[in-house]
Amino acid sequence: MPDIYLDGCRPEPLAHYLKALGVLRLIGEQADPAVRGAWDGDRFHLHTTLDAEALVEFFARRYAPTPLVSPWNGGSGFYTGDQRSGVDAIMASDDPRFAPYRRTIAGVQRVLAGRGLTAKPEKEHKPALVEHLRSELDDDALPWLDAALAITADDEGERGLRFPPLLGTGGNDGRLEFGNNQMQRLVELLLGAPVPALLRGALFGEPTAGLVKGRAIGQFLPAGAGGANAGPGFDRDSLINPWDYVLMLEGALLFAAAVTRRLEAPVPGTLAFPFTVRASASGYGSSARSDELETRDELWLPLWHKPATLRELQVLFAEGRAKVHHAGGSRPAATGVDFARAVTGLGVDRGLAGFVRYGFLVRNGLSYLATPLGRWQVPDRPGKHVELLAPLDTWLARFRRAATGSHAPASHGRALRRLESALLGLCHADDPPAVQAVLIALGEAEAALARSRGDAAQQGLGPVPPLPELWLDRAIDGSSELRLAAALASDGLRERLVPVRSGRWLPPKQTDGRTVWGECDLVRNLVACRQRADLERAQGRAATAQPRWFAALGDLAAFIDGATDDRRIEALARGLALVDWPRVTRHQDPTPREPSPPAAFAAVALALGWCPEGQVLQDTPGLLTRAAAGDLPGAVTLALRRLQGHGLPTRSMLFHAGHIGFADAPARSARVAAALAFPLSRGSFTRLRAVLLPRHYFEDRESSEPSDPTPEPTP
Repeated sequence: MPDIYLDGCRPEPLAHYLKALGVLRLIGEQADPAVRGAWDGDRFHLHTTLDAEALVEFFARRYAPTPLVSPWNGGSGFYTGDQRSGVDAIMASDDPRFAPYRRTIAGVQRVLAGRGLTAKPEKEHKPALVEHLRSELDDDALPWLDAALAITADDEGERGLRFPPLLGTGGNDGRLEFGNNQMQRLVELLLGAPVPALLRGALFGEPTAGLVKGRAIGQFLPAGAGGANAGPGFDRDSLINPWDYVLMLEGALLFAAAVTRRLEAPVPGTLAFPFTVRASASGYGSSARSDELETRDELWLPLWHKPATLRELQVLFAEGRAKVHHAGGSRPAATGVDFARAVTGLGVDRGLAGFVRYGFLVRNGLSYLATPLGRWQVPDRPGKHVELLAPLDTWLARFRRAATGSHAPASHGRALRRLESALLGLCHADDPPAVQAVLIALGEAEAALARSRGDAAQQGLGPVPPLPELWLDRAIDGSSELRLAAALASDGLRERLVPVRSGRWLPPKQTDGRTVWGECDLVRNLVACRQRADLERAQGRAATAQPRWFAALGDLAAFIDGATDDRRIEALARGLALVDWPRVTRHQDPTPREPSPPAAFAAVALALGWCPEGQVLQDTPGLLTRAAAGDLPGAVTLALRRLQGHGLPTRSMLFHAGHIGFADAPARSARVAAALAFPLSRGSFTRLRAVLLPRHYFEDRESSEPSDPTPEPTP
């Protein structure tokens, strides 16, 4: 059996994808029932008894068009004032290929005459007309009715029409009526003078000079629709191949709308269309909040590499659904993000290799255009990171509803788009940066909600639920920024960032002073956190929970030197603060063979966080304030006095650490103060003493502190 590669049938644009389906469907129904087809890279591959010339001969001389009629639309060719050239030419012909069309047109005319309709029916009368057509017309006409619209009913039994996005509003796209234009194109191609070059161009992508100007193709082929900037000069007429139009509508008939109703919930019937979900304005460069308000949903078109028969494809498109797995089982994918999760988690498992994502977006004025939004590959194995999203499923759905509401703040919409973009990235990539991006977006979303937490609480939208330790494990990438952020987050940071207490929002007009993080830079926010922690300890309200992750001295040295990315530390800390830290197993800090922070930091850190065993840690008034204000020499002087009170040889410290840093103190003082906000292990304090004291001090004097750098928390 010959193999034919159709270079004119590609996954993008939408018209060419549908054209591939149309070719396979028509050959399977009218020429070769055993035909099979598959996607081979960026072109469609046919396995059939026909060779290339026989394929051209079939469409040029034997192809019998499927009747496409839409008498519920204005301009359909059945009412006064409509363009009737296509209808009249088909009815006047005796070509046997148009026999199904002639029977269908005659049937429509009988139905309209019986109902006394001479003009397009009003909206409330259309469902009755469609039901009458379904009962009167031959089976040849039913595929178009099934693909173009569906009849639904609300709770009161009121009937209405619902329209799948693929065929506009019931076979109509603005002023372009698909059925009438299909008849006109068929008359030109099959009843007029044949133009073989057009057919070969549509099938095999061969260049042809016979393209037709001024013919509309609607949303399916944006590049051929014409308009401003569509070609050389300021404007250009539409320029299309009529065969593209005819075959793409034939391919659209593989899709069939249906009405589903969840029996366990008293909700109205909803439209189910193959591989169609609500739009998510994320994951593409031109995304905007208005896309979700004006779009006609999203369509995820499957790609498969193994040749499939027409019957197999009919079953695939008839079922055409994906499921998202979550903690409670699974549910149908409802949005573009859901569909990406289903693809990555192998929610679709019928031998599909990938999907092309299309959005029906308003572009170029008020026109809907089928816009490619990217391709998604079905992985060989389920993505390991997608399972992280299961505990967030309910919260994500509530946040999406709240952020897309008509009165939602713009900041919520921006946070939602960033979060959904990160979720799509997690479905694309299976690596720590993708997990970190979701954590960062979750932290930003909670910060946006906190600014209007009263409204969020009224909508039943609480803070982000605690994330399991697996998020932390999957986010680790070996960077200093991640380690510093984890140490900061593990030490009760969340309550410093947003007014969340015990997993609930603090009432809008209530404050307890614990939330101190502001809009300033990381250094000043860290100083504010340390100052607040010292105040709470002085008031006897210090946190009882111990940190689960300690900062490494080498990372602190890089932070003080300005060698780390402050913005990334803050963003990661916001996300990691959402981790359920009390349930996280304790992590040891790195080995002592790491760069040490400057002696100035060692002095102030010891003064503020260390005391000999058996003694009580005392405050050192003015120390942190001096360091934060840029007076590092003054801060170090106070620190050494405190350490002298603890029995450490201050003179030996000054002699051994002559590079204590007075010369460059003003430049580094604020960062030294900010570094005090990171939790340190007992072993780190031991190493900090080694920075200040000569080696023989430890050899000649038995220390009361264990020298083994264990990860025990500070007193």
